[in-house]
Amino acid sequence: MPEPSLLHAAGLAMSYPGKPPVVALDGLDLEVPGAGITCLLGANGAGKTSLLEAASGLRAGTSGRLTVLGEPPGSAANRSRLGVMLQDGGLPGSARPREFLEYVARLYPRPRSVAEVIDLVDIADCASTPIRRLSGGQARRVAWAAAMIGNPVAVLLDEPTAALDPVARSRLHEALAAESGRGTAMLIATHLVEDVSALADYVCVLRDGRLALAGTPEELRPRGRIDLRAPAHLRPDGLLDALPSGSTIEEARPGHYIVRTPQDVDPAIVGTVTSWCAQHAATPDVAVADLGAALYEAIAGEPPIGARGVER
Repeated sequence: MPEPSLLHAAGLAMSYPGKPPVVALDGLDLEVPGAGITCLLGANGAGKTSLLEAASGLRAGTSGRLTVLGEPPGSAANRSRLGVMLQDGGLPGSARPREFLEYVARLYPRPRSVAEVIDLVDIADCASTPIRRLSGGQARRVAWAAAMIGNPVAVLLDEPTAALDPVARSRLHEALAAESGRGTAMLIATHLVEDVSALADYVCVLRDGRLALAGTPEELRPRGRIDLRAPAHLRPDGLLDALPSGSTIEEARPGHYIVRTPQDVDPAIVGTVTSWCAQHAATPDVAVADLGAALYEAIAGEPPIGARGVER
């Protein structure tokens, strides 16, 4: 039998009281695979935390349907097979990480070794320090350890790399990848494209409570696109003549041009663009668009109305 989806939302809506009510999720349709690492991106207020709170059973949707591992959120079936790390972990400040994890482990039928999890998240040096005295990054690692201690089938992680320095973030990336290799499915909410590049098997972008983009990193990587920065309002006619037929040039913002070609960008196309810049006495700032460009556009929305586009 195929694995059930980690998360399936159909028309999921959620609002917070207010005048008018604040809409967090607006008829969201979403399918998160039941294996691998899915990264969930979106601007502040896009609905990421609301979705994870609904999936963990802490907050009910206003309407629509949501299942987690094929079961309703918060179901008894998921209590021992789903780990959760929320943005505000609610860690007991007076407890010490080791004793806190020993307590949490007793809540599960087949927990992992506390010593193993402490080593996994690299908190051995602070395992006996009261949680209230830990740094933000250390506290985040304790929260992740608590999510993993029950040996879950899947985990929901809200901003697990927040407050981590670059070295600690890299180590956590390695640990998350290793856990995925053990077969643990993960849904990770993050603001960082770096997390996506290092971890994601699948990517979902929320915008205004709806799904804006979804797919594997390879599927979402822009093809045939160059981002060019040059003086504003240049006439691109000569460049279009030199590019492959079907190419387009759009000045998305003054001085920011998007060059799209019907084929993958190769060195010859990059050379054509830079030569055109030299002919116009413009120092070229040329970048072949990567996954980060696609994610940024999905998070921020389309280029502003009024962007000029020219097609050959």
